[in-house]
Amino acid sequence: MKAQAIHNAVAVITHSVLPSGVKVVVAPCDGYQGFDKLPKGITFNGVPYGLTGWNSDRNVAYFRTDKVVALS
Repeated sequence: MKAQAIHNAVAVITHSVLPSGVKVVVAPCDGYQGFDKLPKGITFNGVPYGLTGWNSDRNVAYFRTDKVVALS
């Protein structure tokens, strides 16, 4: 058996649903350079999420379903 890389994959630390119903995915992010390299949107379990921000203290980035994502 061979292992194959998944291109354009984003690691997920957690995913949750806020009381408002908005879904959030938390991904690792090492500083602003790491944040800048993340995609502007992802699909998680078939649902689109937009990149909304990052926390430099926790080294994580946030993707949320209430951020509109458009494909070009």
